[in-house]
Amino acid sequence: MAIRKQAAGGEADIPLLVAMLKFASLISRPMRDGVADPAGFSSNELRILMAVTGEGESAGHDLAELMGMQAMNVSRALATLLSMGLVEQAENSANRRRKPYRTSKKGHEAYRSLEPRIAEIAQFLFGALTSQERIQLRKILGKLERRVLAWEPSVRQPHVPRA
Repeated sequence: MAIRKQAAGGEADIPLLVAMLKFASLISRPMRDGVADPAGFSSNELRILMAVTGEGESAGHDLAELMGMQAMNVSRALATLLSMGLVEQAENSANRRRKPYRTSKKGHEAYRSLEPRIAEIAQFLFGALTSQERIQLRKILGKLERRVLAWEPSVRQPHVPRA
């Protein structure tokens, strides 16, 4: 049996990447069941409300890139949140084509009302970790986030628009 080296970017890292992608998909389940559905939001609406509340003023295309979502799904979520009065369009005098959104006062109140449910999910999930493991996980996630944000494809291609 051959021993594979854990070289940066090596084949041995593929199972780790697959495990991370699987976890990224699975984490949406408790958020949907424990937060979004009881509050009357779709998963995408919840994700966008959380992103705008956490990141601040953001345009739809920025949110799509940040959240790894299709632009149309972001647009639909923003339209629904706008109609519910939870987000509002912000002024952008520097670039009139860019249409940023921000959380409205009603949106901040709605988000605060979701925090106990979000805290329950966090407590359930991270309750499996020691405080030292939580600190380590936060460091690792920060490091990986910076790495992902530094990603530049060798060839820039448009996203494939599929429903």
